[in-house]
Amino acid sequence: MTHSSVDEEPPGKQREAWDGDPPHRTAARGRLLEVAAVCVARDGIVGTGIAHVALEAGVSRPTVYRYFKDRDELIRSVLLQAGLRLANEVQEHIRAFADPGEKAVAATLFTLQAIEENPVLRQVWKPAAFDATVLQGFTQPASIMFTRVALAEIIDAAGWDEEEAAESMEFMLRMSLSLLATPEPRRTEEELRQFLRRRLVPALGL
Repeated sequence: MTHSSVDEEPPGKQREAWDGDPPHRTAARGRLLEVAAVCVARDGIVGTGIAHVALEAGVSRPTVYRYFKDRDELIRSVLLQAGLRLANEVQEHIRAFADPGEKAVAATLFTLQAIEENPVLRQVWKPAAFDATVLQGFTQPASIMFTRVALAEIIDAAGWDEEEAAESMEFMLRMSLSLLATPEPRRTEEELRQFLRRRLVPALGL
């Protein structure tokens, strides 16, 4: 599905506001994020705009702007919400591993697979959506701190101090971003596991 502009009013009859079930103000933002995630998963990042989310939710565009100052904030919020869910899944997954190096390998493999399977997060890596403006936030201090929380077990098991933890989380982020952005040469899961053991683990000093 393509749109000439994400700001255009999409064709079709306006739905009943909130599908006939208006939420309390505190829940409205969350409802809009859920709707926006559906739009991103279906139409991609480029094809999702304020007008499309408003139509899908059955509300006016000003209603969406009441909770998100612009389209960029809406898209960032959708990706952040999906990222938070992924972080919780990674955190749970790596508890099964005792060695910090194996935790790092397992976290990277799990993240790559989960993003490929997640209908929202995988849209970031579609050629039409892939640009620096979407990716630039991934290695900002807030993202590194977020990764530190998700991978706290690795930090604790490795015994890193604050500086070592920040650098290590940045390195893991950059490794994952590189593998997602440029997946060639293709490797099987086991080949990638061995690659990460040979290169990622030593680089982290584990």
